[in-house]
Amino acid sequence: PYMDTIERRVLDFDFEKVCSVSLDRQNVYVCLVCGVYFQGRGPSTQAYFHALDKDHHLFMHVDTQRVYCLPDGYEVVDSTLDDIAQALNPQYTDSDIAQLDLTPQWHRTLDGSKHLRGLMGFNNMHATDYVNVVLQALATVPALRNYLLAYPSGRGDLAASFGELLRRMWNGSAFPS
Repeated sequence: PYMDTIERRVLDFDFEKVCSVSLDRQNVYVCLVCGVYFQGRGPSTQAYFHALDKDHHLFMHVDTQRVYCLPDGYEVVDSTLDDIAQALNPQYTDSDIAQLDLTPQWHRTLDGSKHLRGLMGFNNMHATDYVNVVLQALATVPALRNYLLAYPSGRGDLAASFGELLRRMWNGSAFPS
């Protein structure tokens, strides 16, 4: 039940994965109905209270991509949720990486607009356009891109964060337009 309540159009995984209430990064779940991040799934947690208050029942753990129905607490296993898990945490095989430069890949967002895989606009937050240009340029360097896609944890916080950005940029199944 509740699978029909999932709203893929509101699932924007570009935000930092922290609880919207406590700002904690530990044990965070995303509500698959409204896209808001909450901590925990047991009684007296933010996700649990959100499920009761808003009647939103499906939550995905941001690290494991396991889905739970709250407040009941059971795990939901359904292959129709695989696209959400891929959008939340894009994974690339060696074969996927090898194909990136062979042919341009056009993808459609949920609203029907097309975009070329690997190219996307960034929000300009307080005159960050110069940084955005550098990030876009680095994202097209095959050796750097391929390394960070193949080894997502990278080395250090900067490499890990840039690797996450690259995985999102090159993900053909991201939801927002």
